Amino acid sequence: MTLNEWIVFGHVGMSSKTMWAVVTGTLNADNIKKFRVEIPYDKDDFSRCYTLWKECKLSDVDLRKIKETCPIWKPFIDNWYELVKRYENNEKMYEYMSELVEQGRLNAGWIKVDANTWKFPS
Repeated sequence: MTLNEWIVFGHVGMSSKTMWAVVTGTLNADNIKKFRVEIPYDKDDFSRCYTLWKECKLSDVDLRKIKETCPIWKPFIDNWYELVKRYENNEKMYEYMSELVEQGRLNAGWIKVDANTWKFPS
């Protein structure tokens, strides 16, 4: 499946759409503030990212481009193959992904107000 076919016919969510936007060059350092960058928060979100990666045969270069463009994605890309392994083995992922969410938010400059509250940087 091509990237253009995937965005029209694929099972698309906001986190996988973020991946698509970076890989296609639609989203870049110059326009990133105009786009709501999203990450996968749970196994269901990750399933759409996984499907994009698998069906469109994204490369490690594509994954690297995502983490370089979107700092919040860095822990997800750095642990991509662990996420894939857990997903393919139908393992529980929520706690592991919650740690990656926290790391990603810190990378992107979010401020942790308390255990469950984050403030998006201005």
